[in-house]
Amino acid sequence: MYRPLALLLATVPVLSAVAQVPGNDSCAFPEPLAIHDLLECPLLAVPGDNGQATWGGDLPACDGNGLSFPDVWYSFNSDVHSEVFLQLVPGTITDWGIEVMPDSCLATSFVCGVWPLFQFTIPTVPGTNYRIRVFTNTDFGSPGTFSLCLSAAMPQPLCDGGVVKTDQGDTTVTTCTDGMADPLTLVSYSQGSAPTTLILTDANDTIITELPGGLLDADTLHTGTYRVHAVSWDGNLTGLAPGRSTNNLHSDGLCVELSDNHVSLYVELCTGMTDAQADPRTVRMDGEALLIGIGAAGPAAHVTVLDPLGRLLHRGRAPAGTDTRIALNGRARGTLLVRLDSEGRAPLVRRVLY
Repeated sequence: MYRPLALLLATVPVLSAVAQVPGNDSCAFPEPLAIHDLLECPLLAVPGDNGQATWGGDLPACDGNGLSFPDVWYSFNSDVHSEVFLQLVPGTITDWGIEVMPDSCLATSFVCGVWPLFQFTIPTVPGTNYRIRVFTNTDFGSPGTFSLCLSAAMPQPLCDGGVVKTDQGDTTVTTCTDGMADPLTLVSYSQGSAPTTLILTDANDTIITELPGGLLDADTLHTGTYRVHAVSWDGNLTGLAPGRSTNNLHSDGLCVELSDNHVSLYVELCTGMTDAQADPRTVRMDGEALLIGIGAAGPAAHVTVLDPLGRLLHRGRAPAGTDTRIALNGRARGTLLVRLDSEGRAPLVRRVLY
């Protein structure tokens, strides 16, 4: 980029003898910068100031016409990244330029830009050191304060326990044992590349069993309080056995990590059977379709239908005051499990023969 030479209309200001020269005024003493996540910039920007800086480098590659270029210097290591983003947030500075070069004061810059640019993309080699020069061409403006922030897309973690919820997004579930299945589906939201599994424990995090696929029939549990955790691991996982604490989970690989939270499961004895018998919600077959009836008083219900092997056939919503017809189209002949979940009511579970 070429800037036409501007005439100086005022005398060049003389720095005061007591002016504080910044510590990173020289290329030999750059200030190190950390690389942040993309969403953390410019929030975590580092303040800078070239207002009292001297000119300590060559003419900028992209701004070679000028009489004075007060500059300050920074350094960073690219770590695992092949691309890093730099953002400059101006303060009192009115003209600026950015140069990025290999880790040498004699190197030639490979990224260079000047005002009004304030965002720069830096191609990098992982694990390599680089230097950044922030300068002002005093022909066009004044040096001053600013902030710098480096960011990059963070690589996918290996192990990440993530967050555990039900497939309905809940982290707390209350159910009761009545001899009818109460199927729950638990989901681990992990960002890691390593495998993840779900574990049922008691209230003290003592392992009861692993939950393959996140499926659990809560009606098979004794009354009490339970937790569902996720664990992510690399290599071979050890310690996953009934009676062991989740604190004893280890691996011979690079990492093992529990989920950031757990799903709390409260299993109680079913009471109020008279109310259950008078439940206005109905489930019945009508030829090739399943009919779900919800009383006019409501409320609406979430409908879950499982085939004889426990696989999901349907999930939807049944409004109050009408029958909802669910076409099965010949799928999964046999005994189907139908569960209705309504706000303020105990779950209604029915088995129907299809």
